Amino acid sequence: MSHIFKYNPSLDGLRGIAVICVLLVHASYGKISGGFLGVDLFFVLSGYLITAILLKEFTLYDNISYFNFYIKRFLRLLPPLLVCIILYSIYQFFIVSTDNENPLLIVLSSLFYFVNIVHKSYLGPLVHLWSLSVEEHFYLFWPILMAGLIFKFPKKKQITFITIFILIITAFRIWVYHTNSIEPMRFGIFSIDSYRFTLCRIDAIMIGGLAAIALSKNNTSFNINIQPNCGLLILLTLLGFLVLFLDVDNLVWRYGGFIATNLLALAIIIFAIKNPNNKILGNSILLWFGQRSYGIYVYHYIIFLAMEPLRVSGSILNLILVTILRLLVSLLFAEISYRLMEKPILKLKNRFQNMGNKKSTI
Repeated sequence: MSHIFKYNPSLDGLRGIAVICVLLVHASYGKISGGFLGVDLFFVLSGYLITAILLKEFTLYDNISYFNFYIKRFLRLLPPLLVCIILYSIYQFFIVSTDNENPLLIVLSSLFYFVNIVHKSYLGPLVHLWSLSVEEHFYLFWPILMAGLIFKFPKKKQITFITIFILIITAFRIWVYHTNSIEPMRFGIFSIDSYRFTLCRIDAIMIGGLAAIALSKNNTSFNINIQPNCGLLILLTLLGFLVLFLDVDNLVWRYGGFIATNLLALAIIIFAIKNPNNKILGNSILLWFGQRSYGIYVYHYIIFLAMEPLRVSGSILNLILVTILRLLVSLLFAEISYRLMEKPILKLKNRFQNMGNKKSTI
């Protein structure tokens, strides 16, 4: 159908960078504080690709297949998530839970994607799944909004509408932080905070979606010029600096600086789109991490916590050895999951790739 559906090694390299950022922040006990930007990179990339695919399908067939879109999301996301929940079920038999931890709530919120509205004190080792909830909520309304309304407008109106939406979300996100900077808004077990709540975080996903529309030519192809590798190295260096030194509670970032980091992620993503065989992003190490990034993300945190009893307080050597062991076990588990479950399911998922001419449409 188009290059959008062709394999792009550079995008896998970006996924590799994103998940490495997340591993760094968790493996360092938050000392590498800006690793959370890996999630933003995932968000912008997801918004870009999902919108580009929806736009291409709508352009070709004047509709979008409801069934195929959601069955592909189901096949991609649910199997590793179920394995993660099984791991948690085993874990909670051996580890003493905190007072607020609720195993049933943890399982239900993870399985039905409302982790990001449950207060963190109740979530224990699956708290990191909040980002999956944000993406799933986005998937629920975005295809319907695009096919039912946005794609029917001229391109300039599409851009204007989404830009206004992003600005409203940005203002809301800043307001939520301003009014609840110490403790999130509480409603019993539920909470609203500016970092995890869906309406505070889909700005990054929508920026990716906006770019997919803005950079299209006649709504079918991309038309943008990117400078060679020196530009990419500058962007990656800036990202690396922010990962090492930016704190999630930095006031500049909290009060709008997140727009700049989202745009930085977008600039790197656009480079990858235009340079699918880039040697920097397509090196074998980043490709390995990128192809297994979802499994690594889903599994690593509970594995890290399960190995916490191995830590000896005050011992640097022990910290290094336990960190290496945590990473190796997480990567090994992700590799097994990728080979035995995700790759076979991917073949099934690809049967739904040619999707636009179905009768079941949005």
